[in-house]
Amino acid sequence: MATLTPRQEELLANLDRLWQSHASPAPSSSTYSKTPLTLKNYYASRAPQPALASAAPLPPAIASFYDRAAACKAASSAVLEHTQASLDLLQEMEDRHASVVALTGALYESFETLLHELDELEAKLKAMETPLPYFTRITALAKVLGGHIDYSSGANNGQVHVRPYTFGTIDPTSSSFADAIRTIDECTAYLEQHMEFKDTAMYMGAYTQLLANASQCLKDYAVASLESAKDQVISANAKQAAHADVFDPMSNYYVQFHVAAPACQAITNHFQQRATAPGTELYLAEVLDAYVSQRVALLLPAISASLGTLDASSSDIVHVLRVGCQYLVRLCQAEHQLFQHMFGAPPTASIFLPMQLQDDDNDGDEEPDDDAFQRLVLQLCYPLYQCVRPRLIKEQDLEVLCESIEVLRSEIMEAQIRPRGSLFGEDKVARAAGVGVATEVLEAAIERMVGDAQERLILCTQKFIRDEIEGFQPSPADLQYPEKLQAPSVYATWYPTLEHTLMCLSKVYRYLNRHIFEELAQEAVCICTASLKMASADITGPCDGGLFLIKHLLTLRERITPFDIQFAVTEKSLDFTSTTDAMGNMLSDAFSLSLENSLLGLITHGIPHVNTTTSDVKKDLEHELKRSCTTFIEFALQTLGGPLTLLLRKATATKPSKLPPLPAVASVLHDFIQHLQVQAPPLQQAIHNYLMHASTEAILFQPIQNGLVASTEQLKALLEQQYALADRVDCDAQIQVALAFILQL
Repeated sequence: MATLTPRQEELLANLDRLWQSHASPAPSSSTYSKTPLTLKNYYASRAPQPALASAAPLPPAIASFYDRAAACKAASSAVLEHTQASLDLLQEMEDRHASVVALTGALYESFETLLHELDELEAKLKAMETPLPYFTRITALAKVLGGHIDYSSGANNGQVHVRPYTFGTIDPTSSSFADAIRTIDECTAYLEQHMEFKDTAMYMGAYTQLLANASQCLKDYAVASLESAKDQVISANAKQAAHADVFDPMSNYYVQFHVAAPACQAITNHFQQRATAPGTELYLAEVLDAYVSQRVALLLPAISASLGTLDASSSDIVHVLRVGCQYLVRLCQAEHQLFQHMFGAPPTASIFLPMQLQDDDNDGDEEPDDDAFQRLVLQLCYPLYQCVRPRLIKEQDLEVLCESIEVLRSEIMEAQIRPRGSLFGEDKVARAAGVGVATEVLEAAIERMVGDAQERLILCTQKFIRDEIEGFQPSPADLQYPEKLQAPSVYATWYPTLEHTLMCLSKVYRYLNRHIFEELAQEAVCICTASLKMASADITGPCDGGLFLIKHLLTLRERITPFDIQFAVTEKSLDFTSTTDAMGNMLSDAFSLSLENSLLGLITHGIPHVNTTTSDVKKDLEHELKRSCTTFIEFALQTLGGPLTLLLRKATATKPSKLPPLPAVASVLHDFIQHLQVQAPPLQQAIHNYLMHASTEAILFQPIQNGLVASTEQLKALLEQQYALADRVDCDAQIQVALAFILQL
């Protein structure tokens, strides 16, 4: 076999590897061969050895095989070359594929980097573009609001100047005006969140100034609209022959003001939706003041004219109060409805609260002013107050004054004002802050009239007590007791000062404050008790005088009980006795330098003492009643037990007690029984005529009866001590008769 070149050896080895990898395993028939079958081995074993020069020619069959082997070798060489070319192409393709993959990856990375950079640039562009409208809009917004923006350049930064608006050039009630203000709110809110921007503070100031100009514009427009509405009302009323009805919703008083409602509603909405800019806090208050002043200027003449006609047509102050207050209730309701329509919110809305209540820094040292609607109602109520007050001041009749208070409280406040609270509107926030609703506003005006009537009632009551009780001068007919007890009416049996006292207290009890009534009642009861004591002394006869006082004191005590008031009075006074003594000592030894120096005494001991005195009128009345009953009982015992009392006084005047002889004692007992039979029935009848109450009569007569029994028993005891039983039989019998008669009284 011919020797292969190294290149051929390499190609053959590669071809053999490819063939081994794709060839199926050969059968194991030739197990005798231990040499692996390869193309090289096969070729070496099959290829004919080169013939020696001296070799003999090959047989034909072998030559043919040799030719076929040579052809196969040539084909294998071609295949080998082709395979090598294929492998080279395959390697080239792999190298190019790796290059393409590397280039594609690099391209993808480049694309991703570019896209990321593009996103960053777009974000930066967006971040740069977002704030710009909040700065660039200011010029257009200023034009809509009637102002102008000027820009100026400085050494370091530019400046934005807001020129003030010109009144009358724009309509602040338009939608574009409201949209411009809302846009300013948006710009301001955005800039507040981005204070790191270079020009934020400058533009914030500019927007604030624009809002201030807008508030000024709204305020001026609203005030001008209100003034125009007032002028229109005056002009329209001047053309009418008859005076317009103040309560008619279609009258000029209301229709013309409806035209100004959009302007007032615009400024209300403006301040409701945003915090006020510095310097604009009082703009809404100025509009409210203008509204109140315009309404008062228009309505006061009409109200005064109507109330003046009412005052001239009636002399009854109660009728004037009743009709006038009903007039005010209707007027207040109409004004409340107009106010809510004008400003788009009830008068009790929080935006209308006085500034003192809205200021968190208010320390409470100053009381808040009344809100606008309160001031309006109070001023509209003034004509009625001015009409009624002179009459109240001149009124002296307690019944008229009490009826006036009753009408104001019951018929007006309870029946008309408070039930209409739902018509006037309620506001829980305003009520928690202590601001009165419309009903309370009108109620306050009525309470002022009630206060005046009460003041007059107090003065008239004091005058009545002074004139009709303390200064009462009885006529002989007033002291005709017991004749006056026959009168058909129980009140006619009373002494006039008692009647005056109880009548006065019963009238004013429900119409005065409790503590004031207590003071008046204490004074009246005390003076009445004194007058009854004086009258008792002036009545002829101690029996009638005593029973008169008991009767009237009992009646007075009984009739003041339902008032359920405190009759105890605590008075404090200063006692300057120690001060006077210390001053005298100081003047006497003013130049002494001893430890007993009177100047030191004045400082330490010269302070006046506070003396507290407590007096109870009701207890004093009880004491006077008890004393009058005791006095009458003593008088009755003296009257009924006359002979017996004289006998006992003489017997006990000596020590030991000594009775006269038995015949004399028997004569006294006889006279005593006859005296009782004559005097006791008239006394009992007198007690009955004055008291007219069985239990009270029994309570008063029981001590008299007990006193008579005690005197009789005392005489019996003395008889038993001084005389034998056999000697005093007649006297004992008379004593039993006397006791029996006394016990059956």
